[in-house]
Amino acid sequence: MIKSYFMFIACLCMPFTLAAQTDTYRLTDFFGGDSNVRLQGKAASIDIPIPLSAMTDVDSALLTLEVVSSQALIKKRSQLFVRFNNATIGQIAFDPDRPSLVSEVVIPKTLWRAGFNSLTLTVSQHYAEQCVDGGAPELWSEINAYNSTLKVATSLSEKRFTFDELSGFFHPGIGGQREVQLYTAREAEKQIKHQALPLVAQALALRNQYQPLFIDHDSFDDGYVLPELEETENSFWNEQNVARYERSAWYLNAKPKQPIHVLVGTAEALSPVLSDDVINDIDGAFLMTQRTPAFIKDNKVIVPMSYRLIVSGTTPNQVLEAAKALAVMDDAINPVSQVTVLSQSQMNAETLQRNLVLNPGTSYAFEDFGVSTAQFRGEDSFNKRVSFRLPADFYVPENASVDLLLDFGYGAGFGPGSVMNVSVNDELVHGLSLNNVNGQSYRDYQLRVPARFFKGGVNNLDFAISMRAPLAGVPCDDISGSHLVFQLDDSSAIKLPKAGSVAVQPDLALFSETAYPFARFKSAPPSTIAIPSDDYLDSALTLLAKFAQVARAPLLNVQVSLGSDLSSQGSVIVLGTPDTLDEIEQAEFNTAIEATKRWPYRLQNNLYNGIRTMTGDQSFKEMRIDGHTVQKSDLGEQAILTAQEHPVSTQTDTLFILAAQTPELLNARVEDLVSLSMWGQMGGDFFAWKDGLSPSLVMQVSDKYEVGEADDTWLHLRLWLSNNPWYWLIGFVFVVFVVSLLVYLLLKRRNKQVQESW
Repeated sequence: MIKSYFMFIACLCMPFTLAAQTDTYRLTDFFGGDSNVRLQGKAASIDIPIPLSAMTDVDSALLTLEVVSSQALIKKRSQLFVRFNNATIGQIAFDPDRPSLVSEVVIPKTLWRAGFNSLTLTVSQHYAEQCVDGGAPELWSEINAYNSTLKVATSLSEKRFTFDELSGFFHPGIGGQREVQLYTAREAEKQIKHQALPLVAQALALRNQYQPLFIDHDSFDDGYVLPELEETENSFWNEQNVARYERSAWYLNAKPKQPIHVLVGTAEALSPVLSDDVINDIDGAFLMTQRTPAFIKDNKVIVPMSYRLIVSGTTPNQVLEAAKALAVMDDAINPVSQVTVLSQSQMNAETLQRNLVLNPGTSYAFEDFGVSTAQFRGEDSFNKRVSFRLPADFYVPENASVDLLLDFGYGAGFGPGSVMNVSVNDELVHGLSLNNVNGQSYRDYQLRVPARFFKGGVNNLDFAISMRAPLAGVPCDDISGSHLVFQLDDSSAIKLPKAGSVAVQPDLALFSETAYPFARFKSAPPSTIAIPSDDYLDSALTLLAKFAQVARAPLLNVQVSLGSDLSSQGSVIVLGTPDTLDEIEQAEFNTAIEATKRWPYRLQNNLYNGIRTMTGDQSFKEMRIDGHTVQKSDLGEQAILTAQEHPVSTQTDTLFILAAQTPELLNARVEDLVSLSMWGQMGGDFFAWKDGLSPSLVMQVSDKYEVGEADDTWLHLRLWLSNNPWYWLIGFVFVVFVVSLLVYLLLKRRNKQVQESW
């Protein structure tokens, strides 16, 4: 009895010891700025948001900062303050005799909270006791954010596993799950593998928001074999212990690195791994969260405790419906562990892919797409970014414009140098001096910005506000800027022009930003990820999960298919190796990846790419010469992604080929590709890489073509003429000629009539 009691206590404690882990992050992992953060002036600061999963408890956290400061700074008055969630946790004094330093600051675990935590680094810098010029060039310090680290020890918090906690496991913050195993029966139905599994992968990736999610598919056998345990008595495998073993996740192939795995299949297919009670509850499209107990013998873990998500139904179609529900459900309103889906409306690809995308020809207030009122106080420079998404194939005439109607105001007492600058996608479009000494308020302040400054996908409006105190007019007598205030209201609006649905292809940059042509605004044609065998299924699921994150919606129109048949309509991504790609006819392609490869001869393009790397130019302009090189060789450690016009589709679609030397290497390169560091570097139509840091080569080798069309004839004519200005000139000359000829003929006729009347 006592032995059983202690075993029960061990089972309760096991989840926490198994889930405890320590990770070290660079500060550059949490923001997209430069690796060296320069803090200039007598006072400056930087805020670094650090996300934390709701299912994670922080046991300890150590911040290590690498700092270089100006030798002109004086002791004691010049300091670096470290604040965490508005609490000061460290003060680091600058010393001119020791300008380079490394300092460690402990972040109390009581200050951490679920969601985003704010790490603020603030400096107070002085070169003299009095009369300090706040803009003096010697007032500076630098924080090496790449070498500065955050070491965090975490453990899984003790909570029951229900659907409202699912997003807490799959969270972009510290402790969030970055890899998940999807289990099916060994002989799973085609609809389960090629349609339901992709939707489950997308559903979990959407909860991970922007962090990539790596998908691993595995299968279980129809029955189990009791493990052979050392020094086990024959009486150990009694009915009670066998029942305990059956309730555990015995089918896991290895000790899971992440707590949650997923079972996908019909009730009949999942019957070997589920209890009879659960099987009896499955009477439709079925979702369930479950915490499986650990199987322990003599304080040794035989099968670890785990959390599992069950996606099931009585038929493959019901399993698919359950996967669709998982992809769109709101976790917060489901504080339960079991859901049966009765019906779903508006569950189509076209509707879902318009999620969070602004509709051309419509006006929106900032609050309509989640932008709140921003208020800035004090003497400093501030930035407010307003982000919104336009359709990937946003296409407008050259003379179209976007109207910004801004509501903002500023208080009294602004000094020289106080300005507001407005930028669209890093292009400066407007500046306003805040020079009214009594302050001013604007309503519907109109800015007309050419629509060509905007693009399909994510667009950024940046409001850069510099607030400066007035001049005192007396030497060594500064005026505090604490009275300064500026406010940008969420009632500000943006008015979009009507636009067509046209995109220039192939374009891997547009593909990486919007998942186009697989995700579209006006339509969602059926699309395919084609794989030679199930060895490539993990790569396909990981790639499709990334598509959903980019589109911010599940892509119901994309499915996985076996084989390399390109006769199906819609855009296609073909995964494979040079040997498997031999089955695809590539005679018309500029780039052919087969056992015998054909590379486009682009010596000038290679030179251009080298210059682009040296100068930091990130554009991918077309610089090409013709010709090919045919060779027989391996791909080595790198992978190749190409895009070209679909050779057999009746519509204008795009064919993508993603290849590596082996299926295992392809899976590794796909994980590199979907990483935060690599995905945004795609461009052109030829992309090669061999790690997750930087591409080996980015090129544009194929002729471009247009996909889509305008919604109406008049808009289509305007688009065509405005983007082909020579036709305007030819048409104008033709009209002038016709009018001149007509005038000439009329005058000639009139002259003849006058002569006849004489």
